[in-house]
Amino acid sequence: MSPVRAAWRDWREAAAAFSPPARRFLLAEFLAWVGHGVFAVLFNLYLVEAGHSESFVGSAISLNGLGLGLAALPAGLLAERWGRARCLILGAALDGAGLAVRAAAPDPGVILGASFVAGAGQSMLAIAAAPFITEHSGARERPHLFSTFFSAALLAGVAGNALGGALPWLAQALPGPLRPTTLGAYRGTLLAGAAIALAAGVVLARLRGLREAPLAREAARAPREATRRLRPIACNFLLIGMGAGLVIPFMNLYFANRFACSSAQIGLWFAGAQVLTAIAGLLAPAAARRFGRLRAATASQLMSLPFLVSLGAEHHLPLAVAAFWLRATLMQASTPLLQNFVMDALPPGLRARSTSLNHLAWNIGWALSATLSGVVIERFGFAVPFYVTAVLYGAAAITFYRAFRSAPEAAAGEAALNEDAKGSRGTSPFTD
Repeated sequence: MSPVRAAWRDWREAAAAFSPPARRFLLAEFLAWVGHGVFAVLFNLYLVEAGHSESFVGSAISLNGLGLGLAALPAGLLAERWGRARCLILGAALDGAGLAVRAAAPDPGVILGASFVAGAGQSMLAIAAAPFITEHSGARERPHLFSTFFSAALLAGVAGNALGGALPWLAQALPGPLRPTTLGAYRGTLLAGAAIALAAGVVLARLRGLREAPLAREAARAPREATRRLRPIACNFLLIGMGAGLVIPFMNLYFANRFACSSAQIGLWFAGAQVLTAIAGLLAPAAARRFGRLRAATASQLMSLPFLVSLGAEHHLPLAVAAFWLRATLMQASTPLLQNFVMDALPPGLRARSTSLNHLAWNIGWALSATLSGVVIERFGFAVPFYVTAVLYGAAAITFYRAFRSAPEAAAGEAALNEDAKGSRGTSPFTD
Protein backbone atom coordinates (compact mmCIF):
# COMPACT_ATOMS: atom_id res chain seq x y z
CA MET A 1 0.00 0.00 0.00
CA SER A 2 1.37 3.43 -0.97
CA PRO A 3 2.12 5.93 1.85
CA VAL A 4 -0.59 8.32 0.61
CA ARG A 5 -3.18 5.55 0.45
CA ALA A 6 -2.17 4.33 3.92
CA ALA A 7 -2.47 7.88 5.28
CA TRP A 8 -5.92 8.25 3.72
CA ARG A 9 -7.05 4.96 5.24
CA ASP A 10 -5.67 6.03 8.61
CA TRP A 11 -7.59 9.32 8.42
CA ARG A 12 -10.87 7.57 7.50
CA GLU A 13 -10.54 5.21 10.46
CA ALA A 14 -9.86 8.11 12.81
CA ALA A 15 -12.67 10.24 11.35
CA ALA A 16 -15.14 7.45 12.05
CA ALA A 17 -14.34 7.94 15.75
CA PHE A 18 -15.01 11.71 15.79
CA SER A 19 -17.56 12.44 18.52
CA PRO A 20 -20.91 14.10 17.63
CA PRO A 21 -19.90 17.42 19.28
CA ALA A 22 -16.65 17.42 17.28
CA ARG A 23 -18.52 16.77 14.03
CA ARG A 24 -20.96 19.58 14.75
CA PHE A 25 -18.07 21.91 15.55
CA LEU A 26 -16.35 21.07 12.24
CA LEU A 27 -19.53 21.87 10.31
CA ALA A 28 -19.93 25.17 12.15
CA GLU A 29 -16.31 26.16 11.53
CA PHE A 30 -16.67 25.35 7.84
CA LEU A 31 -19.72 27.62 7.58
CA ALA A 32 -18.02 30.43 9.50
CA TRP A 33 -14.96 30.32 7.26
CA VAL A 34 -17.06 30.32 4.09
CA GLY A 35 -18.61 33.55 5.36
CA HIS A 36 -15.18 34.99 6.15
CA GLY A 37 -13.96 34.02 2.68
CA VAL A 38 -16.79 35.99 1.06
CA PHE A 39 -15.91 39.08 3.10
CA ALA A 40 -12.18 38.70 2.39
CA VAL A 41 -12.87 39.14 -1.33
CA LEU A 42 -15.58 41.79 -1.33
CA PHE A 43 -15.75 43.88 1.82
CA ASN A 44 -13.02 46.38 0.87
CA LEU A 45 -14.45 46.71 -2.65
CA TYR A 46 -17.93 47.23 -1.20
CA LEU A 47 -16.76 50.06 1.05
CA VAL A 48 -14.99 51.85 -1.80
CA GLU A 49 -18.01 51.38 -4.09
CA ALA A 50 -20.20 52.87 -1.32
CA GLY A 51 -18.07 56.03 -1.45
CA HIS A 52 -15.79 55.48 1.53
CA SER A 53 -12.12 56.41 1.34
CA GLU A 54 -9.19 54.03 1.51
CA SER A 55 -8.36 55.42 4.96
CA PHE A 56 -11.84 54.44 6.16
CA VAL A 57 -11.29 50.94 4.75
CA GLY A 58 -8.08 50.77 6.77
CA SER A 59 -9.95 51.90 9.89
CA ALA A 60 -12.58 49.17 9.44
CA ILE A 61 -9.88 46.52 9.02
CA SER A 62 -7.97 47.86 12.03
CA LEU A 63 -11.04 47.80 14.27
CA ASN A 64 -11.74 44.21 13.26
CA GLY A 65 -8.17 43.35 14.26
CA LEU A 66 -8.54 45.38 17.45
CA GLY A 67 -11.61 43.36 18.37
CA LEU A 68 -9.67 40.16 17.74
CA GLY A 69 -6.80 41.29 19.95
CA LEU A 70 -8.66 42.94 22.84
CA ALA A 71 -11.11 40.05 23.20
CA ALA A 72 -8.37 37.40 23.39
CA LEU A 73 -7.72 37.41 27.14
CA PRO A 74 -11.40 37.90 28.16
CA ALA A 75 -12.35 35.07 25.80
CA GLY A 76 -9.86 32.77 27.53
CA LEU A 77 -11.32 33.58 30.95
CA LEU A 78 -14.85 33.17 29.59
CA ALA A 79 -14.00 29.75 28.15
CA GLU A 80 -12.53 28.68 31.51
CA ARG A 81 -15.39 29.92 33.69
CA TRP A 82 -18.46 29.70 31.44
CA GLY A 83 -17.58 26.74 29.22
CA ARG A 84 -15.97 26.24 25.84
CA ALA A 85 -19.23 25.37 24.06
CA ARG A 86 -21.01 28.49 25.33
CA CYS A 87 -18.04 30.62 24.31
CA LEU A 88 -18.22 29.14 20.80
CA ILE A 89 -21.96 29.81 20.55
CA LEU A 90 -21.60 33.43 21.68
CA GLY A 91 -18.61 33.95 19.39
CA ALA A 92 -20.48 32.64 16.34
CA ALA A 93 -23.49 34.84 17.15
CA LEU A 94 -21.35 37.99 17.52
CA ASP A 95 -19.33 37.17 14.41
CA GLY A 96 -22.36 36.59 12.20
CA ALA A 97 -24.28 39.58 13.56
CA GLY A 98 -21.27 41.87 13.15
CA LEU A 99 -20.76 40.76 9.55
CA ALA A 100 -24.45 41.27 8.74
CA VAL A 101 -24.60 44.75 10.26
CA ARG A 102 -21.47 46.03 8.58
CA ALA A 103 -22.79 44.78 5.23
CA ALA A 104 -26.26 46.31 5.66
CA ALA A 105 -25.68 49.59 7.52
CA PRO A 106 -24.62 52.67 5.53
CA ASP A 107 -23.52 54.69 8.57
CA PRO A 108 -19.70 54.80 8.98
CA GLY A 109 -19.85 54.64 12.78
CA VAL A 110 -22.06 51.56 12.69
CA ILE A 111 -19.73 49.87 10.20
CA LEU A 112 -16.73 50.52 12.45
CA GLY A 113 -18.57 49.29 15.56
CA ALA A 114 -19.81 46.17 13.77
CA SER A 115 -16.27 45.45 12.58
CA PHE A 116 -15.07 45.49 16.19
CA VAL A 117 -17.94 43.22 17.29
CA ALA A 118 -17.22 40.75 14.47
CA GLY A 119 -13.55 40.68 15.50
CA ALA A 120 -14.48 39.97 19.13
CA GLY A 121 -16.71 37.10 18.00
CA GLN A 122 -13.96 35.68 15.80
CA SER A 123 -11.61 35.84 18.78
CA MET A 124 -14.02 33.80 20.93
CA LEU A 125 -14.31 31.18 18.19
CA ALA A 126 -10.54 30.96 17.86
CA ILE A 127 -9.80 30.83 21.60
CA ALA A 128 -12.35 28.15 22.51
CA ALA A 129 -11.77 25.92 19.47
CA ALA A 130 -8.61 24.02 20.43
CA PRO A 131 -9.62 23.33 24.07
CA PHE A 132 -13.08 22.22 22.90
CA ILE A 133 -11.90 19.68 20.35
CA THR A 134 -9.24 18.42 22.78
CA GLU A 135 -11.91 17.71 25.40
CA HIS A 136 -14.23 16.03 22.90
CA SER A 137 -11.74 13.63 21.32
CA GLY A 138 -9.64 10.66 22.32
CA ALA A 139 -5.90 10.30 21.88
CA ARG A 140 -6.29 8.05 18.80
CA GLU A 141 -8.32 10.45 16.66
CA ARG A 142 -7.22 13.79 18.12
CA PRO A 143 -4.35 14.56 15.68
CA HIS A 144 -6.70 13.81 12.78
CA LEU A 145 -9.41 16.01 14.30
CA PHE A 146 -7.01 18.96 14.59
CA SER A 147 -5.84 18.38 11.01
CA THR A 148 -9.42 18.16 9.74
CA PHE A 149 -10.29 21.38 11.59
CA PHE A 150 -7.30 23.12 10.00
CA SER A 151 -7.92 21.80 6.48
CA ALA A 152 -11.67 22.43 6.60
CA ALA A 153 -11.05 26.09 7.45
CA LEU A 154 -8.66 26.46 4.51
CA LEU A 155 -11.01 24.79 2.02
CA ALA A 156 -13.97 26.78 3.35
CA GLY A 157 -11.97 29.96 2.78
CA VAL A 158 -11.36 28.92 -0.83
CA ALA A 159 -15.09 28.21 -1.26
CA GLY A 160 -15.96 31.58 0.27
CA ASN A 161 -13.47 33.37 -2.00
CA ALA A 162 -15.06 31.68 -5.02
CA LEU A 163 -18.58 32.63 -3.90
CA GLY A 164 -17.50 36.20 -3.23
CA GLY A 165 -16.13 36.49 -6.74
CA ALA A 166 -18.89 34.61 -8.57
CA LEU A 167 -22.13 35.88 -7.00
CA PRO A 168 -21.73 39.57 -7.97
CA TRP A 169 -20.81 38.52 -11.51
CA LEU A 170 -23.88 36.27 -11.73
CA ALA A 171 -26.11 38.99 -10.28
CA GLN A 172 -24.97 41.51 -12.87
CA ALA A 173 -25.56 38.99 -15.66
CA LEU A 174 -29.30 39.02 -14.88
CA PRO A 175 -31.71 40.64 -17.39
CA GLY A 176 -32.15 44.43 -17.19
CA PRO A 177 -34.99 44.89 -14.65
CA LEU A 178 -33.52 42.28 -12.31
CA ARG A 179 -29.91 43.42 -12.60
CA PRO A 180 -28.67 45.16 -9.42
CA THR A 181 -26.14 47.94 -9.30
CA THR A 182 -22.55 47.02 -8.51
CA LEU A 183 -23.08 48.26 -4.96
CA GLY A 184 -26.29 46.23 -4.65
CA ALA A 185 -24.59 43.09 -5.96
CA TYR A 186 -21.75 43.52 -3.48
CA ARG A 187 -24.13 44.14 -0.57
CA GLY A 188 -26.33 41.17 -1.46
CA THR A 189 -23.33 38.86 -1.67
CA LEU A 190 -21.95 40.09 1.65
CA LEU A 191 -25.34 39.56 3.31
CA ALA A 192 -25.37 36.02 1.91
CA GLY A 193 -21.90 35.48 3.42
CA ALA A 194 -23.11 36.86 6.75
CA ALA A 195 -26.11 34.49 6.65
CA ILE A 196 -23.75 31.55 6.12
CA ALA A 197 -21.66 32.70 9.10
CA LEU A 198 -24.81 33.05 11.22
CA ALA A 199 -25.75 29.50 10.26
CA ALA A 200 -22.62 28.42 12.14
CA GLY A 201 -24.21 29.80 15.30
CA VAL A 202 -27.38 27.82 14.62
CA VAL A 203 -25.33 24.63 14.29
CA LEU A 204 -23.40 25.38 17.49
CA ALA A 205 -26.61 26.17 19.39
CA ARG A 206 -27.18 22.40 19.55
CA LEU A 207 -24.19 22.29 21.93
CA ARG A 208 -25.90 24.35 24.62
CA GLY A 209 -26.95 21.29 26.65
CA LEU A 210 -23.47 19.78 26.62
CA ARG A 211 -21.96 19.20 30.06
CA GLU A 212 -18.64 20.95 30.59
CA ALA A 213 -16.82 21.46 33.86
CA PRO A 214 -15.71 25.02 34.69
CA LEU A 215 -11.92 25.11 34.67
CA ALA A 216 -11.15 28.25 36.68
CA ARG A 217 -10.30 26.23 39.82
CA GLU A 218 -8.16 23.80 37.83
CA ALA A 219 -6.25 26.75 36.36
CA ALA A 220 -5.58 28.10 39.86
CA ARG A 221 -4.36 24.67 41.01
CA ALA A 222 -2.14 24.06 37.97
CA PRO A 223 1.41 23.06 38.97
CA ARG A 224 4.10 25.70 38.54
CA GLU A 225 5.95 23.53 36.03
CA ALA A 226 2.87 23.49 33.77
CA THR A 227 2.39 27.24 34.13
CA ARG A 228 6.02 27.81 33.08
CA ARG A 229 5.26 26.10 29.77
CA LEU A 230 3.04 29.02 28.78
CA ARG A 231 6.10 31.23 28.22
CA PRO A 232 7.93 29.24 25.51
CA ILE A 233 4.61 28.49 23.80
CA ALA A 234 3.67 32.20 23.67
CA CYS A 235 7.21 33.10 22.58
CA ASN A 236 6.90 30.68 19.67
CA PHE A 237 3.66 32.32 18.55
CA LEU A 238 5.21 35.79 18.90
CA LEU A 239 8.15 34.85 16.65
CA ILE A 240 5.88 33.20 14.07
CA GLY A 241 3.54 36.20 14.10
CA MET A 242 6.45 38.59 13.61
CA GLY A 243 7.75 36.56 10.69
CA ALA A 244 4.33 36.21 9.09
CA GLY A 245 3.60 39.93 9.41
CA LEU A 246 6.76 40.78 7.47
CA VAL A 247 5.76 38.91 4.31
CA ILE A 248 2.20 37.51 4.26
CA PRO A 249 0.32 40.85 3.93
CA PHE A 250 2.57 41.79 1.01
CA MET A 251 2.58 38.54 -0.99
CA ASN A 252 0.03 39.91 -3.47
CA LEU A 253 2.23 42.99 -4.01
CA TYR A 254 5.29 40.74 -4.36
CA PHE A 255 3.74 38.89 -7.30
CA ALA A 256 2.21 42.04 -8.79
CA ASN A 257 5.33 44.21 -8.60
CA ARG A 258 8.12 41.72 -9.22
CA PHE A 259 6.37 39.56 -11.85
CA ALA A 260 3.56 41.86 -13.12
CA CYS A 261 0.95 39.21 -12.29
CA SER A 262 -2.73 40.02 -12.73
CA SER A 263 -5.21 39.79 -9.87
CA ALA A 264 -6.63 36.61 -11.43
CA GLN A 265 -3.19 34.99 -11.47
CA ILE A 266 -2.49 36.01 -7.88
CA GLY A 267 -5.84 34.57 -6.80
CA LEU A 268 -4.94 31.30 -8.53
CA TRP A 269 -1.54 31.11 -6.79
CA PHE A 270 -3.17 31.77 -3.40
CA ALA A 271 -5.97 29.24 -3.96
CA GLY A 272 -3.45 26.61 -5.04
CA ALA A 273 -1.43 27.17 -1.87
CA GLN A 274 -4.52 26.77 0.32
CA VAL A 275 -5.66 23.57 -1.38
CA LEU A 276 -2.19 21.99 -1.19
CA THR A 277 -1.86 23.01 2.46
CA ALA A 278 -5.27 21.53 3.26
CA ILE A 279 -4.26 18.20 1.68
CA ALA A 280 -0.94 18.23 3.55
CA GLY A 281 -2.77 19.00 6.78
CA LEU A 282 -4.91 15.88 6.37
CA LEU A 283 -1.83 13.74 5.70
CA ALA A 284 0.25 15.22 8.55
CA PRO A 285 -1.06 12.84 11.28
CA ALA A 286 0.43 9.89 9.40
CA ALA A 287 3.88 11.50 9.65
CA ALA A 288 3.20 12.33 13.30
CA ARG A 289 2.40 8.70 14.11
CA ARG A 290 5.73 7.61 12.64
CA PHE A 291 8.04 10.37 13.88
CA GLY A 292 6.09 12.06 16.68
CA ARG A 293 4.12 15.30 16.48
CA LEU A 294 6.90 17.58 17.70
CA ARG A 295 9.61 16.14 15.46
CA ALA A 296 7.32 16.04 12.41
CA ALA A 297 6.17 19.64 12.94
CA THR A 298 9.70 20.95 13.56
CA ALA A 299 11.10 19.16 10.50
CA SER A 300 8.26 20.50 8.35
CA GLN A 301 8.91 24.07 9.48
CA LEU A 302 12.67 23.85 8.94
CA MET A 303 12.19 22.27 5.50
CA SER A 304 10.10 25.30 4.47
CA LEU A 305 12.92 27.79 5.11
CA PRO A 306 14.96 27.24 1.90
CA PHE A 307 11.84 27.96 -0.16
CA LEU A 308 11.17 31.10 1.88
CA VAL A 309 14.72 32.34 1.23
CA SER A 310 14.44 31.51 -2.47
CA LEU A 311 11.33 33.71 -2.76
CA GLY A 312 13.46 36.69 -1.79
CA ALA A 313 16.03 35.97 -4.50
CA GLU A 314 13.87 34.44 -7.25
CA HIS A 315 13.10 36.34 -10.48
CA HIS A 316 11.53 33.51 -12.52
CA LEU A 317 7.76 33.28 -12.02
CA PRO A 318 7.32 29.47 -12.30
CA LEU A 319 10.05 28.87 -9.72
CA ALA A 320 8.64 31.59 -7.45
CA VAL A 321 5.15 30.05 -7.58
CA ALA A 322 6.56 26.58 -6.83
CA ALA A 323 8.56 27.98 -3.90
CA PHE A 324 5.48 29.85 -2.66
CA TRP A 325 3.37 26.68 -2.70
CA LEU A 326 6.03 24.51 -1.06
CA ARG A 327 6.79 27.09 1.63
CA ALA A 328 3.11 27.52 2.49
CA THR A 329 2.44 23.78 2.49
CA LEU A 330 5.41 22.80 4.66
CA MET A 331 5.11 25.68 7.14
CA GLN A 332 1.36 25.66 7.61
CA ALA A 333 0.89 21.88 7.59
CA SER A 334 2.73 21.85 10.93
CA THR A 335 0.04 24.05 12.53
CA PRO A 336 -2.49 21.34 13.52
CA LEU A 337 0.28 19.11 14.86
CA LEU A 338 1.61 21.90 17.08
CA GLN A 339 -1.89 22.89 18.24
CA ASN A 340 -2.57 19.29 19.23
CA PHE A 341 0.83 18.96 20.92
CA VAL A 342 0.37 22.17 22.93
CA MET A 343 -3.10 21.15 24.14
CA ASP A 344 -1.80 17.77 25.30
CA ALA A 345 1.27 19.35 26.95
CA LEU A 346 -0.95 21.48 29.22
CA PRO A 347 -3.49 20.52 31.89
CA PRO A 348 -7.14 21.24 30.98
CA GLY A 349 -7.28 24.30 33.23
CA LEU A 350 -4.54 26.10 31.26
CA ARG A 351 -5.60 25.29 27.70
CA ALA A 352 -7.97 28.21 27.11
CA ARG A 353 -5.56 30.59 28.86
CA SER A 354 -2.69 29.41 26.68
CA THR A 355 -4.76 29.77 23.52
CA SER A 356 -5.71 33.35 24.42
CA LEU A 357 -2.09 34.29 25.24
CA ASN A 358 -0.87 32.71 22.00
CA HIS A 359 -3.54 34.54 20.02
CA LEU A 360 -2.53 37.83 21.62
CA ALA A 361 1.21 37.22 21.11
CA TRP A 362 0.75 36.28 17.45
CA ASN A 363 -1.36 39.37 16.71
CA ILE A 364 1.08 41.68 18.50
CA GLY A 365 3.96 40.22 16.49
CA TRP A 366 1.98 40.51 13.25
CA ALA A 367 0.95 44.14 13.89
CA LEU A 368 4.47 45.29 14.79
CA SER A 369 6.22 43.59 11.89
CA ALA A 370 3.58 44.43 9.27
CA THR A 371 4.00 48.12 10.11
CA LEU A 372 7.78 47.85 9.85
CA SER A 373 7.76 45.71 6.71
CA GLY A 374 6.16 48.37 4.52
CA VAL A 375 9.02 50.74 5.32
CA VAL A 376 11.64 48.02 4.74
CA ILE A 377 10.13 47.05 1.37
CA GLU A 378 10.08 50.68 0.22
CA ARG A 379 13.75 51.10 1.11
CA PHE A 380 15.33 47.70 0.39
CA GLY A 381 12.84 45.79 -1.76
CA PHE A 382 11.12 42.47 -1.11
CA ALA A 383 14.18 40.31 -0.45
CA VAL A 384 15.11 41.50 3.06
CA PRO A 385 11.73 40.70 4.71
CA PHE A 386 11.89 37.13 3.36
CA TYR A 387 15.38 36.63 4.81
CA VAL A 388 14.43 38.07 8.21
CA THR A 389 11.29 35.92 8.28
CA ALA A 390 13.39 32.81 7.63
CA VAL A 391 15.54 33.68 10.65
CA LEU A 392 12.47 34.25 12.86
CA TYR A 393 10.77 31.02 11.74
CA GLY A 394 13.98 29.04 12.25
CA ALA A 395 14.45 30.50 15.73
CA ALA A 396 10.82 29.71 16.60
CA ALA A 397 11.09 26.08 15.46
CA ILE A 398 14.42 25.40 17.19
CA THR A 399 13.61 27.09 20.51
CA PHE A 400 10.21 25.38 20.72
CA TYR A 401 11.75 21.99 20.01
CA ARG A 402 14.44 22.52 22.65
CA ALA A 403 11.82 23.56 25.22
CA PHE A 404 9.58 20.52 24.69
CA ARG A 405 11.80 17.75 23.32
CA SER A 406 11.52 15.83 26.61
CA ALA A 407 7.73 16.18 26.83
CA PRO A 408 5.72 12.97 26.24
CA GLU A 409 3.99 12.65 22.88
CA ALA A 410 0.66 11.70 24.45
CA ALA A 411 -1.11 13.40 27.30
CA ALA A 412 0.13 11.72 30.45
CA GLY A 413 -2.42 9.54 32.15
CA GLU A 414 -5.20 10.55 29.80
CA ALA A 415 -8.45 8.87 30.64
CA ALA A 416 -10.70 7.39 28.01
CA LEU A 417 -13.17 9.84 26.53
CA ASN A 418 -16.18 9.83 28.82
CA GLU A 419 -19.79 9.69 27.71
CA ASP A 420 -20.48 13.37 28.38
CA ALA A 421 -17.50 14.40 26.25
CA LYS A 422 -18.73 12.12 23.48
CA GLY A 423 -22.13 13.78 23.75
CA SER A 424 -23.83 10.42 23.82
CA ARG A 425 -25.74 10.62 27.09
CA GLY A 426 -26.90 12.99 29.82
CA THR A 427 -28.57 16.29 28.93
CA SER A 428 -26.58 16.73 25.75
CA PRO A 429 -28.67 17.02 22.57
CA PHE A 430 -26.39 14.54 20.83
CA THR A 431 -28.44 11.50 21.72
CA ASP A 432 -29.86 10.86 18.27
